[in-house]
Amino acid sequence: MDFSLAFVLSAFFVLTILFILSRRDEGRVRRDWQDLTLRSEDVFRNVKDRFDAEIALATLTYDHVFALRERGEADEARRLLEMAFRVIEQFSPSMLRLLASMATFSRMVSAMAPVVPLRPQSFRLAQLASLAYLNQLLHQFLVSTGERFRLRVYVLGRGFGLATRYLMQSTQRIVQNQPESEREWEQIEALRHDFQALTDESLASLRALLTSLAAEKREHLLDRF
Repeated sequence: MDFSLAFVLSAFFVLTILFILSRRDEGRVRRDWQDLTLRSEDVFRNVKDRFDAEIALATLTYDHVFALRERGEADEARRLLEMAFRVIEQFSPSMLRLLASMATFSRMVSAMAPVVPLRPQSFRLAQLASLAYLNQLLHQFLVSTGERFRLRVYVLGRGFGLATRYLMQSTQRIVQNQPESEREWEQIEALRHDFQALTDESLASLRALLTSLAAEKREHLLDRF
């Protein structure tokens, strides 16, 4: 066989093998991408379902408390109010641990998805609205998306701590039947709304983190491909 023809056939054979292998690699990468996306969605859905269930339990309990109060059953309302606070008291530490973990994992991402600062209008308690204003202000001075993300989750953590403390104080004053109890009922109503807002914003932050982690892993897969 002519040397030139043999060389062309050999080259064609090698290119054919490389093409087949590359197609296999491409298929594996695509499957890995899909697996990453599905795992991220599973993690988000599991966390969201858990916290949604806990906040729903608190909401249901507080609804019953306010219904008892409207019917004039003050003693029963105060007793159940303590139970409602216990639900939040157990809920907040779990959310704080999640936020702390999110801040840690965000340092493992080279390109964090952009996040928006908290909106003061989302909160009814003045102190929480002030925290959101602070988040908006500091957000402008930070350059990297990772720093902005960590600022956001830090402020959310402070928000949960602050809201829990105010809720505990209002609950204690009502249970002890102190003179300012009417104002405390109004504050509890505002805090019910704000706990939901804090939870929603925390879950939005989690989705941004999971999206960034999945993208980071995809980049590694592309490097291999």
